[in-house]
Amino acid sequence: MVKRLNEDLMSDILNELSGKKLTGSQLFSLLKSKYPSLSKRLVYHYLSVALEHGQVTVETVSEEGKYSWGGFANKKYYTRIN
Repeated sequence: MVKRLNEDLMSDILNELSGKKLTGSQLFSLLKSKYPSLSKRLVYHYLSVALEHGQVTVETVSEEGKYSWGGFANKKYYTRIN
């Protein structure tokens, strides 16, 4: 069975990314109050669909910090293509 994309959710994701660079986790935090059953996994799924359709770009940035696994983390920032 193929599930349809929630057009409202996709629209909200693209609107949040308009003119901004955000991680999937940041998007999740912004949208969680509007979509109570939303999961991070679903946000990343919608981002991958948007990437496939050429609606967003992704930039991987290595950031230094104090993480349990070491001194840096690779973060993916998504931006809407206008």
